[in-house]
Amino acid sequence: MALEVLITSGGTVAKIDDVRNLGNFSSGTTGSYIAEEFLKRGANIHYVYGKNAKRPFREELKMNPKKSLESEFARLALLYRGYQMFSPHLQEYPITTFEEYYERVKGILTQKKIDVVVLAAAVGDYGYSTQGGKLSSDEEKLTLEFVKNPKIISHVKEWNPQVYQVGFKLLSRVSEQELIETAYRHGIKNHSDLTVANTLEDGSFAKRKIFFITPEKEVAPVSERNLAFELVGRVLKEVE
Repeated sequence: MALEVLITSGGTVAKIDDVRNLGNFSSGTTGSYIAEEFLKRGANIHYVYGKNAKRPFREELKMNPKKSLESEFARLALLYRGYQMFSPHLQEYPITTFEEYYERVKGILTQKKIDVVVLAAAVGDYGYSTQGGKLSSDEEKLTLEFVKNPKIISHVKEWNPQVYQVGFKLLSRVSEQELIETAYRHGIKNHSDLTVANTLEDGSFAKRKIFFITPEKEVAPVSERNLAFELVGRVLKEVE
């Protein structure tokens, strides 16, 4: 029987007023690659993604106008047939705000038989209660008070005690040792079966150090290029 895998990807936003929001830079690339790898290995995917996040196989289905029309048609036709093969095993759930994310993840984990959850989304840590309308832009300074959101990862095993949980921990401008220690504690606290720790170098997403960390504190470095392949392989060995 195929594994049922819940993957979250992209970011959430906190609405400040009717036209503004506070968000992050997540594009959902990692989550989409992980979803693609699971699909290739026969899993059924429940993909919860933030606004403008990348979706499995969709990026490759975009035409490149710098290449010849004939070669692009041939490439896209092949990819399209591949997408049609995988699409019956992919359910997608778009969300925008933290509240939508919370309810969707909780609903899937409590109402469906999920075997694996991969929490790759960059979820907003703080929320803001809007009063409706548009804040004035005439003020020289604007002070807003945000309230801390609950940590979804801390509730996953309450909603589904048997699920295999993969958590992510992102830091910036820290040493490898600090990253590993922080991510390890994060995994233990939230009962993750595997934690993906990564840190930005010089604040850049283009330069990252990534490690897999287990509850036994096994630490394994992994490249960004091989992240999805190695992650899915490791999870399948644990749950199948």
